[in-house]
Amino acid sequence: MPTEEERVCCRQTPSNCLSTLPDFDLIVLDPLVLMVARRYRQDVLAAGEDDDFNRSNRHAGYRQFILWQHGHLGAGNRRVIPSCCKWRIRDTYPDSFGQYRGFVGGRLG
Repeated sequence: MPTEEERVCCRQTPSNCLSTLPDFDLIVLDPLVLMVARRYRQDVLAAGEDDDFNRSNRHAGYRQFILWQHGHLGAGNRRVIPSCCKWRIRDTYPDSFGQYRGFVGGRLG
């Protein structure tokens, strides 16, 4: 990860790493679950669909992970996703140019 802030681990043993749990595959990576999450978000925010399928699913996966681990955080309240989990999402839904934005802190830190 490019910044020290993003170099966090899920603090589990390798056999219990969050990124290897079956729940992670279902909640964070499953395309159908991500489609429903994207549609719900579009309805709530009245936003349009992103044309880039992998980008849409990658961002939905990030949101699903945070919701699964921390619950609803609210506007401006952000958490860092462990790098093992972030790379699993990125490997499943890669950017065609390999360019990723990284963590952007919110208003609350």
